[in-house]
Amino acid sequence: MGESCLNSEKSIIAGAADQLAAFAAQLAYDDLPADAVLNAKLCLIDAVGCAIFGAGFAWSRAVIDLIASSAATGGCAVPGFDRCLDPRNAALAFGTFAHAFELDSLRKPGVGAHPGATVALPAFAMAQAGRRSGRDLIVAIVAGCETSFRIGAATLHTPELDGFHAPGIVGPFGSTVASARLLGLSPATMAAAIGIAGSCTGGLLAFAASGAGGMVKRLHLGRAAESGVLAAMLAARGYEGPHTILDGKFGILDAFCSRSDPTLLTARLGEFFEIARLCIKRYACHVTAQAPIELLRTMMATHRFGAVEIAAIKIITSAKVASHHNERRPADVMLGQYSVPFSLAVAAWRDPEDPMAFAADCVHDREILDLAARIELAIGDAPGWGADLSVTLHDGRNFAGRADTFRGCPETPMSIVDVAAKFRKLTGATRGCEALLQALLDIEKVADVGTLEF
Repeated sequence: MGESCLNSEKSIIAGAADQLAAFAAQLAYDDLPADAVLNAKLCLIDAVGCAIFGAGFAWSRAVIDLIASSAATGGCAVPGFDRCLDPRNAALAFGTFAHAFELDSLRKPGVGAHPGATVALPAFAMAQAGRRSGRDLIVAIVAGCETSFRIGAATLHTPELDGFHAPGIVGPFGSTVASARLLGLSPATMAAAIGIAGSCTGGLLAFAASGAGGMVKRLHLGRAAESGVLAAMLAARGYEGPHTILDGKFGILDAFCSRSDPTLLTARLGEFFEIARLCIKRYACHVTAQAPIELLRTMMATHRFGAVEIAAIKIITSAKVASHHNERRPADVMLGQYSVPFSLAVAAWRDPEDPMAFAADCVHDREILDLAARIELAIGDAPGWGADLSVTLHDGRNFAGRADTFRGCPETPMSIVDVAAKFRKLTGATRGCEALLQALLDIEKVADVGTLEF
């Protein structure tokens, strides 16, 4: 029904949505270079581990309770539920859980794309429901990342300057393409799904400016994941959407961006796989705090000083960090995790490798709050997500360093052993989770993703 309806369209100029859809629909597992396959697996393993860990928080339980009140069931196993869900609800839960504690993956350079929560996990749900193979799932993840990463890059990350939360804009597109790929949609139908996804975008940064309500940030990723599944399933039933949604009048770049570069939507499409830009976090806080924390902890280990000895810290960083990530007395955990000085203070006093270092009590910890107040942010020539860091001790000693990257970035990647170790840390290495991890490590050999269990 959907194909006949959509094929009745008049002549359509092959814009970016059509080109991305054609690429995604025609992509085959054998087309993928080894590093793309590996990164897709890393993205999936990391996302599943984050979701299992994230399911236990209060804000995740609220989503669990809401979904549990629905009669909808399906073939998708999700942590926190004792019954299988339909793909839409599974994607909502998965996306929210994966982003529940600031541990999920990104793209570098940053464009607001969170591929674990909004590509890998909705794809995982769709693969379960459709009883698709692990290879099908890998292709869907690569295709979804290709789309969302390119759209994010083309926005030049400008929507956040006007108060939009980028994952809510970029995320639905990655979920849509991954889901559409697993539904086997044609290029024209997939382009329509991309058009539908454009009207499912949203998410505002009010939580960052108001000093309260940070919990809603978790939902932005869940809604993005859910929206993509909805868009793909509607398109499969003949629902239409504008093929000009990306680069046309009142499309994403026109409506959300003060500046943009439409050429990045399709530049080198098929020559370079965007999933190579995958970035995986070590610490349970915003990505802009990752490099400063790694740098500080290295200084503390090398020069053998503790948090009690720190008199002051100065960070030279970007204007966006200073304006968006500078909360000194956060009202809740999310706002603390979103703040560079606060997260750095947590890392000085606690072991940041333990995600529970950022547990709820940290926002009331007087020693952490006192140090956060003594961390100066200065706007300067900051190297992307890196930072220039200067630490002054009470005895007068000063240590300075610059970090352009951190372990987990594309140029300094985590190995599959590192990601498996993170998975075990987040899941507690229970017998069931260990079996799931082994299956994910060999996902390309899994004939039916629907057989995997939490």
